[in-house]
Formats: sequence, C-alpha cells, structure tokens
Amino acid sequence: MKNLRILLYMFVAVFTLNSCTDEVDPQDTPYITFAESSMDVTFDQGGSSTQSVVIYAANITDQDRTVGIQVNGASTDVDPAAYVVPTTVTIPAGSNEAMLDINLTDVNMSPFAVQTLVVSIVADPMIYTGGDLTISVGLNCPNNGVKVKMVLGFDSWPEEVYWRLIDLDAGVIVLASNPTPAYGAYAGLANTSITIQECVNSGNYQLQIFDGYGDGGTSYVVSADGVQIANVSASSYGGSTSVDFTL
Repeated sequence: MKNLRILLYMFVAVFTLNSCTDEVDPQDTPYITFAESSMDVTFDQGGSSTQSVVIYAANITDQDRTVGIQVNGASTDVDPAAYVVPTTVTIPAGSNEAMLDINLTDVNMSPFAVQTLVVSIVADPMIYTGGDLTISVGLNCPNNGVKVKMVLGFDSWPEEVYWRLIDLDAGVIVLASNPTPAYGAYAGLANTSITIQECVNSGNYQLQIFDGYGDGGTSYVVSADGVQIANVSASSYGGSTSVDFTL
C-alpha cells in the first residue's frame, strides 16, 4: 500500500507539471531562466560593448537568491580575453528579475567573422534552469564603412586573372589582385575559389575585370553587408568587362 501511494503522488506531480498549456512554468515553481535564448551584438573595431541580460524567476520569494553563471567553453569561440561574465547574479527579495551585465571587447575579432559566446545558468538541486543564452558577436567596419565580400571561382587557368575595384568618387584603386596591373596573382589555384573581404567607404564603385588570354573563365560574385550586388559569370565576358555599383 505504501508503494502504491508513492506512485500515485509521483503521477499527480508529473501530470500537474505537464498539463499547463498557458504557462511553461507554474508560478510556484523555482524556475530561473534567461529572458531570451539568443542575441546579436555588434560594436566598433577596437571598441567594447556592455550587454545587460535579464534573468527571470517564475516565483517571488522574501529572500535574495544568488544564481551561478558560467560560460559554456565547448560552444564558445570568442577569445576568453574578449569577455567578462560575472560568475553569479542575485535576484533581490520581493522580485523575480535580475540583470546580468556582460562586457565584450575587441580582442582577436574581425568584421568578417561572427563569433559565439554561450552563457549558462549553473544547475542547482534547488532550482530548475532554462536553456543557454547564445550571443553572436561581430564588429562594424570603421568609419561606418561597408563590408564588401567578393568570391572568385577559377577555371583551369587562374594565372590569367587581373581585377581591380575603383572608387569612382575619389578616382583611386581601393582593391586589386596585384598592387600593380599584372596577371599571375592566382597561379596554382586552378579549379578552386577564393574569398576576398574588406571594409570600404560608402560611395560609387566600378569593378574592372581582365583576362590575359581573352576568353574569361573566372566568375565573380560581390556582396555588400551580406546583400549580393554583382554576379559576373565565367562565360559572360572575353578579355575584359566592368560592373558599376553604389555602396
């Protein structure tokens, strides 16, 4: 009879926790979680940013509650020197909310690589915890610049390639396959592709493309801040072509 009574209590508890449709967590449950599961953070190169993260509890008590916080190292690729995450946060008595300040600094970051910082609430026998907080961290280009990405797809003769990006407003070459007009920069990269990424000022630009043999053969896909702005197929030109666009 005693075992039957215990099983009955367990059934009632499980049914109660799983029968709520309007709320994920009953209000009398010691459940603590981040207010959101993910967030995107960007800041300037050489700069820093402080993110205030809300932590909620499903119930209110008359005592302060200190909760452990930790970085999930296995899922984090941000340099440890680039962040400061407190090891605890306190939910004040009479409240169900606390604020966790996470500091981020440009250490080994790039405008062209989004890195991830994953933060967890430390498990405790006295509380139920929600999922991790995943912070995607990136950098802005300096001086409100534009992130330009160009993907070149080579045929069997990549040594025939020469290209340059002209700032039409300033009348200068801002990017090129060679410092001086010349072929051969990509010799040895037959039937491969490369990605070129750079921060440039906003303005009017022209991409000039040249092929030393005069039969094309290399494709060019250009995007600005993640949006494609030019696509030149390998068979759409002979010895040269150009594309104008505004960033």
